[in-house]
Amino acid sequence: MIAGLFPIAYAAVLTCLLLQAFRMMRPSSTSKPSTSNDRTGLKTTHPELLDENGEVTNEELWAVRFSDEGLVLPEA
Repeated sequence: MIAGLFPIAYAAVLTCLLLQAFRMMRPSSTSKPSTSNDRTGLKTTHPELLDENGEVTNEELWAVRFSDEGLVLPEA
């Protein structure tokens, strides 16, 4: 008798999980993208962009990308 309840319980749990998954993926009016994703509400700057005085540097910034594609020419 208990063995007959397992498929019913399995189907019920699977149905609940699928409903939860679809409910989580559904766009809602409360999930509108906000203008700022910063939790503090303050303007934040990466620490490596600051000089020893705490000001944003005016030096030329370089970006380095490592790839396994062989020789990659820099983008202009």
